[in-house]
Amino acid sequence: MNEEELRKIIARNLAFYRKEKGLTQAELAEMINYSDKSVSKWERGDGLPDVYVLTVLAGLFNITVNDLLSPEEPRPPKKKKRILSRRTSVLIPLLASGLSWFVGTIVYFVLRLLSDEIGRLWLVFIYTAAVSDIVLVVFSHLWWSKPLSCTFVSILIWLAATCVYLTMQLESVWLIFIVAAVLQVLALLWYVYLAGRRKNKQ
Repeated sequence: MNEEELRKIIARNLAFYRKEKGLTQAELAEMINYSDKSVSKWERGDGLPDVYVLTVLAGLFNITVNDLLSPEEPRPPKKKKRILSRRTSVLIPLLASGLSWFVGTIVYFVLRLLSDEIGRLWLVFIYTAAVSDIVLVVFSHLWWSKPLSCTFVSILIWLAATCVYLTMQLESVWLIFIVAAVLQVLALLWYVYLAGRRKNKQ
């Protein structure tokens, strides 16, 4: 690769990453303490920025110096994933779960005020437990480990079966637990499959 080819490559890549960042030549020049004429000259391929400037530009665009020198077509830089702190990834799900219990308690209280008979009002808390577990299932899939996620899915299966059993007062409704057992086996097999896939990728 001769100097002229290198100038063309840097010119193309510099223009691409500048536009990707949404900057004008003047704005970029100001950020690196150079004139806009210098940036224009680099992007036309009439000159080369020095090594220090290349390093500054790479840091600014969130890429490597190699990306600026690469003859391959430039690609948008990968966005950094926001990493949640361990405390946040625990507190948010617990707050969301606690909120579902709060709502469940309010519902129980309102129903208790509207009716003198307690009857089966306690079922509200069984349903609340199921809703709370759904929240934990969602967050465990997003932030927590697969075994923990599998645990919450299993709890949800049995809570859902319990809700159906306690709500429907039919003679053969106990069969719902057989359905739950089959679902439990399928859930376990699914998580074993996911764990195997993850191992293969590594």
